[in-house]
Amino acid sequence: MHTDSQETPDMNTPPDDVLETPDTDVESPQPEIDDVFVASVLDESDGDVAAAIQWLQDSLEETRESRLRALSELRNNQRRAQENETRVSKAARASVIRSMLTVVDQLELALGQNLDDMTAAQFAHGVTLARDEFMKTLGDLGANPIEPALGELFDPLRHEAMLKQDADGVESGHVTMIMQLGFVLGDVVLRPAKVAIAP
Repeated sequence: MHTDSQETPDMNTPPDDVLETPDTDVESPQPEIDDVFVASVLDESDGDVAAAIQWLQDSLEETRESRLRALSELRNNQRRAQENETRVSKAARASVIRSMLTVVDQLELALGQNLDDMTAAQFAHGVTLARDEFMKTLGDLGANPIEPALGELFDPLRHEAMLKQDADGVESGHVTMIMQLGFVLGDVVLRPAKVAIAP
């Protein structure tokens, strides 16, 4: 039988091995105590009040323990979810960085040449190779360039107008020059293409 000298679990203190999450707030369902409920408990106990009280105390203890177990499981699940998210994020960053290493290799190769023995055209060719490798890597990652053609209709969702500029044969509101490439990842515009448009 439960007595005042026995320690009951602190409803607000989870076990030591459970991660604390202050925002977690789990409410225990509270049974409605009324005459019908009391009568049913007494009926189950054959009218023995002491037995009924003991049954209620045992039920309360079980409810408290169940709540503590539920809180513990919830917090452990939250901790595991956070650890999994961190692991996936690290793996994704590592994959992107690994794919960029070939671009670094191309740049190192170009910069490692003896510039005194190279022409400007040869150096430009080396930089072009590095750029092509970089664009290929971006494409492998799903990022593709936004490169509007001359005379293409201005699209405010994919283009950013930097200035107005006339061009022969180009109608008003159409692209006359590309100033900077844009990039799109699937349906998400990472950066709009910067363009000039005909007034």
